[in-house]
Amino acid sequence: MDGDADYGKVEDVVGCHVEDAVTFWAQDVSRCNDLLKLSCALAEACPRANAVFGTPDFSKIYGGCFSEDGCWYRCMVQRVINNEKCQVLYIDYGNSEVLNRSDIVEIPPNLQCPSIAKKYTLWGLQIPTHQNLNMFDQVSNRF
Repeated sequence: MDGDADYGKVEDVVGCHVEDAVTFWAQDVSRCNDLLKLSCALAEACPRANAVFGTPDFSKIYGGCFSEDGCWYRCMVQRVINNEKCQVLYIDYGNSEVLNRSDIVEIPPNLQCPSIAKKYTLWGLQIPTHQNLNMFDQVSNRF
């Protein structure tokens, strides 16, 4: 877990995205109703929201249309690739992708709340610097 203050703390979570061999994103199981409410609010607000123009605010939460299912999720812009594309992080799940700017929209202030997913790192483990991660990537992409 991030931070030493949480050492030894037990949480009931469900994994939602694996980043590498020791890092993953998970959601507290008690927040499933929050996810459902967010999903419904985003499905209503995002289709009629304004697309992001100009330089995006890297500290702001936007709505992003996920390419695999066409549904709207909360995201933050990680980097601008060019005038038409940005890399985003889906803050309630931990996965990221490159989106067209037209698929990134402004969301209302009531949806600008902290992320539901948290990033975890397995304590005491690390990936050797010379380790080839291609094998791990091939396995994690199947899930």
